[in-house]
Amino acid sequence: MSTQPSTTSAGTLARGLDILEWVAEVERGSIPDLCAALGLSRSAAYRIVAQLRDRGFLVEAGENSVRLGPVAIRVGLQALEGLDLFKVTPDHLRALVATTQETAFVAVPEGDEMAYVMQEVGPQVVKVSSKLGSRAPLHASGLGKAYLSALPADEADVVIAALDLVRYTPTTLTSVGDLTAAVREAATRGYAVDDSEREPGVRCLAAPILDASRRPVAAISVAGPKERILAAETDIVAALRSTAARISAGLGHHPSVPT
Repeated sequence: MSTQPSTTSAGTLARGLDILEWVAEVERGSIPDLCAALGLSRSAAYRIVAQLRDRGFLVEAGENSVRLGPVAIRVGLQALEGLDLFKVTPDHLRALVATTQETAFVAVPEGDEMAYVMQEVGPQVVKVSSKLGSRAPLHASGLGKAYLSALPADEADVVIAALDLVRYTPTTLTSVGDLTAAVREAATRGYAVDDSEREPGVRCLAAPILDASRRPVAAISVAGPKERILAAETDIVAALRSTAARISAGLGHHPSVPT
């Protein structure tokens, strides 16, 4: 008896994973929208959704809608906890927020976006819509530019050239030249800036987190209302860079060790 999955079962698994990724992206979605987004027939969508719901990967979220269920959440949390980043970072993130009094985030690269995986909310009134599980485009976020700035320049150039430079606000960088210059500047000074490039009125400062091989594995940021961040920017940058360096050291990075 063959142990290899059939083409049909492999296709069903792929569609099931596509559904889970789509639901994770939209947080809560209807079956008709799911069909339209993924090109599935209603019968196939209902069948696969029913299977995922029976296993706890999806749960009902109103009439004809679904969201991620407890099994999907548990699997995701276990995956995150298995990464050294999530063992090293929490205390440093809390300390950064205590110092800056602003909300801080950690995000990891996911394709042409950064996925928010950790957040510590500051005590001041927050004017930032980003939250755990959401994503930010590489070109229109401090986190994305910080990550790109820690890549070898030729590698960063390849990534930048392939990005869809969508304009979100009047200050979004939508040319390869401007984005490349911003990434090079971030590499030189050790931190990147998002000057209301995705959310009007929000300023974000971000620094890369490196592993033992001196590769960027994540980025950390402090964000808040533009005026408030600008008023304390020097102190925030110092705390941010110091925090990124401590987290990187916890991952085995040593700046004096050559690649």
